[in-house]
Amino acid sequence: MSLKAIAQELGISITTVSRGLNGYSDVAEHTRQLIMAAAEARGYLPNASARRLKTGRTDAVGLVYPMVTAALYDPNLLDIVASITSAFADFNIDIVMVSDQEHHGHSPYVSLIESGRVDALIVMDVLDEDPRINYLQSRGHKFLSFGRCNTSKPYAWIDFDCEAGSRHAVRYLLERGHQQIAFLGGNDQRAFVNQRKDGFIKEMQAAGIPLPEHYILQFARNRRSGLAAMKEILAYKDRPTAILIDSGMLADGAIMATEQAGLVPGEDISFITYDDLPPDTLSNCQMTSIQLSTSEKKSKQIAAMTLALIQGEKPENLHVLWEPEIVEGNTVKDLRPAF
Repeated sequence: MSLKAIAQELGISITTVSRGLNGYSDVAEHTRQLIMAAAEARGYLPNASARRLKTGRTDAVGLVYPMVTAALYDPNLLDIVASITSAFADFNIDIVMVSDQEHHGHSPYVSLIESGRVDALIVMDVLDEDPRINYLQSRGHKFLSFGRCNTSKPYAWIDFDCEAGSRHAVRYLLERGHQQIAFLGGNDQRAFVNQRKDGFIKEMQAAGIPLPEHYILQFARNRRSGLAAMKEILAYKDRPTAILIDSGMLADGAIMATEQAGLVPGEDISFITYDDLPPDTLSNCQMTSIQLSTSEKKSKQIAAMTLALIQGEKPENLHVLWEPEIVEGNTVKDLRPAF
């Protein structure tokens, strides 16, 4: 079926149909959905090669992903990747996943740029001082950063307010009578890891609550480390009444250690974690959590921002900060006196 036939059926111009199929932002989302549905129902597939020659685009976006064991076993990060891939599929844009790890002194994402195989990149797991961002800015290549780093040059980014999430969690615990609150987090230099820890420390300081040095623990973000860290915490003479944990994998290990010690999470000691326990957890706990999940709506926003970059929008105009929320479970005990 031709573009002309789709245009006649929907009562719109051929230009609008063409721009809708190619993901241009000046076509209203409702109209684009009608165009896509009409094309799909009639088996219309635009000639990809012809479209690329006409637009000068590859219709592909690179996803620079940390191909390391900790990341590959992180169910939340994998869920984000799946959601983003689905969102771009709506615009007939392919996602090319590429590692940021060096191989024989050369990074695969650099090769991807130099070969001209993608229109833009999405950079995941951003570091405070991120050489990938510096390189992309020096090359003038279009990219969207999933997270914020320390650079003075303007760039497009989308992020969760992890500092606010930790401060919110601390206030939630303080309001329920907890004052001995510990933090268990990752020990790497990814920006969100530091933001979560900083938010915890700032809110405790703002509340005037003493924070012993041993109440801040940083380990590799996996179950084994969570188990080891929690055994250490349970041995404290001044054991905290609550713990904020910045990773579902760490939290799962901590819950295992707590239960192995014969204690009940949410009764003997309280927990709040970012996201939730991983899907394959053996615990029956309904965690009180700081939710940062990437919904379908947010994934579409990532796709829309990347398309805007491709179409010439200035990076400094593309900033989105998502607010986290506390989802209550059964792992926080209320220590307030009953009246």
